[in-house]
Amino acid sequence: MIMNRVFFLILFISLLVIPLSINNVNSEGISYFELITEIGAGLIKDSEPVKEAEIIISEEQKAQIRKNLNSVINSQNGFFNQYESSQIETLKGVNAFIAKHRWETFSETNNGIKGIYLSGYHLLREEKINPIKEIVNNTIVNTIVLDVKTDNGHLMYDSQIESVEELNNERIKYDSTTLKYLKEELNIYLIGRVVAFQDPIFSRKYSESAIIDSRTNTPYSQDGQYFLDPSDENSKDYVLNIALEACLLGFDEIQFDYIRYPDTSYQGLVYDEESNFENRTKNIDSFLLNATNALHDIGCLASADIFGYVLNAKNDNGIGQYLETIVNTVDFISPMVYPSHYSRGSFGYNYPNNHPYEVVTASLNQGLLRGVDQKQLRPFLQGFWHSSKDVALNIKAAEDKGLDWIIWNNSSVYQEDFFTKIES
Repeated sequence: MIMNRVFFLILFISLLVIPLSINNVNSEGISYFELITEIGAGLIKDSEPVKEAEIIISEEQKAQIRKNLNSVINSQNGFFNQYESSQIETLKGVNAFIAKHRWETFSETNNGIKGIYLSGYHLLREEKINPIKEIVNNTIVNTIVLDVKTDNGHLMYDSQIESVEELNNERIKYDSTTLKYLKEELNIYLIGRVVAFQDPIFSRKYSESAIIDSRTNTPYSQDGQYFLDPSDENSKDYVLNIALEACLLGFDEIQFDYIRYPDTSYQGLVYDEESNFENRTKNIDSFLLNATNALHDIGCLASADIFGYVLNAKNDNGIGQYLETIVNTVDFISPMVYPSHYSRGSFGYNYPNNHPYEVVTASLNQGLLRGVDQKQLRPFLQGFWHSSKDVALNIKAAEDKGLDWIIWNNSSVYQEDFFTKIES
């Protein structure tokens, strides 16, 4: 008898306490008050009074109480899971808002993004970094694009990715403190460059994730470049994890370079999926969209480098970059509109490199006419094989279209007069 009373008391108190612990919130359509009332009424109705203030509970009733108690507990768990999920989604939204707001505020305050590329290998070399600092301090340049993962497959920071130890590909040049100091010292917008699907180290170590040359049954090499298979999940996960780590180090934005298939007409390449327009664009676009969403969630924007001719090409040219779809996957696209890279006769010029203003203007016009928003179109401009005046003409062409820009020089060498404004 005493055990019955104790059992009933514990269960009944549990039913009362559980909803109080979550502020009487009704979860998943269950009213705790109604449930307790119903249980109590059933017990009083069906139980047999033996002595005053004493109730005998049958085994069947005990089972019913346990069932109802489990319903309450499950509902409570469901509430907390739903609450936790809601909080996570809210935090992601806040991070995305902060990333966008940070870019907008910086851009408005500094009259746009005006950047230069700095090789990660050069960050700690005084003869390289000191002139870069002078450029930032004395010119309109306010943005630096810094390597995270290089063309050689090297990582410029201490990574926690499991495969990195086996790859032995760290060449550490900075950590979060270094990046914070660099941003504060120079008051810059900092973009991390991640070379995506070109990686000689990963390709040769994990050949099952690489594009294979059917002639040799080994990873395909194109002039020393080795390409990861964009349809391979391990390749995509590796690149994405690097991007996420870089964001958490303190970059404002992550920029994906070599976000493409090899630019070759060779037919002997083997992929996980057949290489056709649909699969190529699907794999490139889906990777970028997933990466952008994941980066937004932790507070970074995302961009993609694309070939300059993508702005006027009507297909993907075999590399998976198709303007009308890729533009919807990232915050910014950076077409590499280098005059030296256009073939003879492009835009009506026998030697496009001798006509930087005209060639850059014509190329950017193509992108704008196809609907790319001005704020989203941020070209890479040529900072090599040009005189200072020619580089300045590249910049003028972009600014005359109301566009932000980044100058590319693989050696991280720039002259202050590159950035001297040329009047019309």
